[in-house]
Amino acid sequence: MSGLSRDILKWIQSLDLSYSVKNVKRDFSNGFLVAEIFSRYFPHDVQMHSYDNGMSLQKKLANWELLQKFFMKKGVPISREMIDQVIHCKDNASIPLLETIYTCLTSKKVQNVQAKNEDELIPPFARATASSAIKESIKDTELVTTLQDENTSKNRTAELLSDHNKSLRSERILEPGRFTTTSPKKSQRVPPRPMPSEVPQGQIEFKEVQVRTIDRNVTQLRASRDVGGTMNQSSMGDSRVSEEAETKALMVKPITKQLNEIVKKCMGDGNFKGAEGGKDAIVVFLDMLVSSKDPNLESAASFAFETMVNECDELVNAFLASPKEFWRMFALFNNTFFSPESSLAFSHGLQLFCEIGQRMTLQDPFLACGLFGDYGIPKIVPLLKTKPAKRRSLLSMMYCFCETSMHLRMIKALQDGLEDMTCFLQCVVILMHLETSFTEDLLDLYIYYAMTGLGQQSASLRAAALSMVVIVVEQQYPLVIPMLDKLELLRDDGWWEVSAQLLRVCAAILSVMRSGETEESVAVCGRVYTLTEAILTSCRSPLVKKIAVSSLAPVLEDHPSLKDMYRDVLLSLNERDFSAVMSAPKDQQQYMLGSSLQYMQAASPLTLLPPLMVAQTLAIKIKESELENLEPEHVYILLSVLEAPFQEEEIDVWSKILEDLELHVYVALADEELCADIVSVIHKWVSSLGSKASK
Repeated sequence: MSGLSRDILKWIQSLDLSYSVKNVKRDFSNGFLVAEIFSRYFPHDVQMHSYDNGMSLQKKLANWELLQKFFMKKGVPISREMIDQVIHCKDNASIPLLETIYTCLTSKKVQNVQAKNEDELIPPFARATASSAIKESIKDTELVTTLQDENTSKNRTAELLSDHNKSLRSERILEPGRFTTTSPKKSQRVPPRPMPSEVPQGQIEFKEVQVRTIDRNVTQLRASRDVGGTMNQSSMGDSRVSEEAETKALMVKPITKQLNEIVKKCMGDGNFKGAEGGKDAIVVFLDMLVSSKDPNLESAASFAFETMVNECDELVNAFLASPKEFWRMFALFNNTFFSPESSLAFSHGLQLFCEIGQRMTLQDPFLACGLFGDYGIPKIVPLLKTKPAKRRSLLSMMYCFCETSMHLRMIKALQDGLEDMTCFLQCVVILMHLETSFTEDLLDLYIYYAMTGLGQQSASLRAAALSMVVIVVEQQYPLVIPMLDKLELLRDDGWWEVSAQLLRVCAAILSVMRSGETEESVAVCGRVYTLTEAILTSCRSPLVKKIAVSSLAPVLEDHPSLKDMYRDVLLSLNERDFSAVMSAPKDQQQYMLGSSLQYMQAASPLTLLPPLMVAQTLAIKIKESELENLEPEHVYILLSVLEAPFQEEEIDVWSKILEDLELHVYVALADEELCADIVSVIHKWVSSLGSKASK
């Protein structure tokens, strides 16, 4: 970032932008970081989901067009000429732009230090020629935008040539010695040396070739070479440890040989005789598993993989003693990961490597993490980019090879391997949901990428980032309070999954805060109430309403001001959605999968709500849908709400509900599937109503 003053450098770093600035000329050319800077000061006017971080000319022009409208609205003194210079990556064009922005936003003047003329430091032979001056001053992107007109382009070229000639004339005046010609001296020829008529020839002797016999096989020699290389890299280590490592590596049974024995024992030696090209049994077995659809192969293959898992310790010992064996193992099983996720090959291969990773981590966590980072991540990167449905499984396998303290290291290795920010953010979301505990640094990392995801143009990425915020609330809710401004901007997002995840964030905040405890809690809860109401008022998606009914039910007791709003949402559900949410068994949680591939829990709120409210709503829904018969879900709900005895003041209302459902109850008695349960419903109802049941 040469050319920028120290004050501007410190200011940019303090803004904590989503992308680090490495090349000022290139990084600010598309306007994305400029928009992010202004969004820090004008969050309601500059919304990052409207901007694209692409580097194509069309995306640059679109971003700067939005920014120019904002500049005109706010009176920011940035001219179109300055913008064009930045778009086309002209030398030092970004510096005056950033100085103008810095002065405008901070009301501070930039203290510039006059730099030396760079041309004086460049040797004469390296200075610009006419063609290089034109090439540096006229970019290809200008030829399709500001210099589209042929006459304008010619005039611009003529100006550049004129300026170049002027600079040459000034150089002739300032440095005349460079342009004076002197006649070169005649070079004196060295007389040729006389060659002897005969060249004496000496006698050449060849030593006898000494052949040494080898008493070790190729695998042992390679292992010895690997150990020798490791010893050279760590020459300061203990020689005794190195000797032990060499001995251990030489004693390792090759991984291919171990797997061949297992496969032949489980599948029978006859299946692999006469294999094409003398292939190993494990290779033939995996090829059959990936390509064959024979159902008879499943049981034998399952037994073979089960045996591999049981004998996993021997495999792990081979990997720890000779890392190249781990590379061979991954190369052998790589095709199984490219099989469909529902296939036997994929599921068993994944299970085997998860078991290997867990056992390697127990023995040597540093080596396990390093091996997977070096050999495993490059193999799974193509799948992570092209097969979103496999990401959770593959990333779970990756985490089996590292303990929690090394997750940061593995995440960095994954980022370097992917080289795709969008795919990396999607993977980070999954990794956060896989965490069982968080260190302070790990949580800070996830918060950083959650905030980055909230500013993305993709709606599914914004929704996924919100699912990360839910976890942050559960871990350290005070860290989410400063995010409320950004969360409130998403209430009118329009995408159902963003609204659903935003409701989950609101419910998570309310679950850990009590309104009225402190002034801060009153203010925060008030903002969350307003945000929740705004989402539910504007949203018409039944999926969002089901999430709202499920996630807000646990907080109604501590936040009674939400009850009326909750009742309205409950009544707005149709009969099918209401029954589906309420009748979900306690031991079988329901999950909704969005386009971001993040599951949203839709637990039944049946036991958390007043039984009378549930019964009333059920009666209304049955009447609205004009159903003639009760469904099993309806009977399940009635049995649940009738568990507790009726309150004295509620008996009349319960009697009215029974009267409304009387015909449906009688019809259900004739249904073989519902008869026993409906008899229990009638018994509980009559017992609770007492004398009023006869009416």
